[in-house]
Amino acid sequence: MSRLVPRFETTAALIQATNEVREQVVRALATYIELSGRMREFEDTFSAQVLHAAQQLHDIIGQRRRLEAELDRIRTRIERDGYESAQEIEDDVHAVLTAEPDDAAEAARHGAAPDAEDEPGAGDGDDDGLDDAARKRIVRDFKRIVLPSVHADTSDASFAVFDVAYSAYKAKDYVVMEALVIQYRGEIGVEDDAGRTVLQEEAAARLSEYRAAARRLEERLRAVRRHVTDAEVHNPEETRLRMRQRNEQIRRAIDEEAEHVLELRRRLEALLDSARDGSDGTPDE
Repeated sequence: MSRLVPRFETTAALIQATNEVREQVVRALATYIELSGRMREFEDTFSAQVLHAAQQLHDIIGQRRRLEAELDRIRTRIERDGYESAQEIEDDVHAVLTAEPDDAAEAARHGAAPDAEDEPGAGDGDDDGLDDAARKRIVRDFKRIVLPSVHADTSDASFAVFDVAYSAYKAKDYVVMEALVIQYRGEIGVEDDAGRTVLQEEAAARLSEYRAAARRLEERLRAVRRHVTDAEVHNPEETRLRMRQRNEQIRRAIDEEAEHVLELRRRLEALLDSARDGSDGTPDE
């Protein structure tokens, strides 16, 4: 079996190979942090510029449709002499004008049901290929090696670096935590942390561990790249401009709907006077 699997002849060769893999991890980690940070930035911008405004538009469309339906209902009932008195009309109109139908059932009744909110999947590490023992080792090494290297009280690292590390720790992102451990552990030498000479079997195990970590990080990086568009990577300003333009379009639509809502409210209020003087409730154009 040993003839079929390439093996390093010396501990030094194993250590050199391990440090080469470490460099790959460090480079991939830097790319991952950059791309994932950019992806979060655009997600936050999209939420603020587009999703929030779209929700406002959805709400006011639902309000306008509700008022249209209620105005038609009250007018029809007046035409059919369905009210016993002007006071009954006033009570009905007042109830319509002061109601705040913000639940999904009411919105759906008037044809403006909100879309189901997408719940972003939280990474719980179940698909990272690590067992419990490996995760405990990563957490232990992370606390011992990474946190002192990035915390403001024990290092000169920037807040951005600390934020990446802390976010990974808080989210139990073992893939990124392991990559950070590899980065901040530094290059592997012929001695371990306790000053003991590293045995060849130990060096081989560390190389295998680093290679597995590198594969996991590369898979994560490919996943991020699938979610980041070329425009976001190469033309971020153009992407931000498109979001602002979309926001302006939605805002204009909101203003138009708001005018319709105000007009509908005026027509509903006019029904009070028209009912008292016996007209059909249609305001003068």
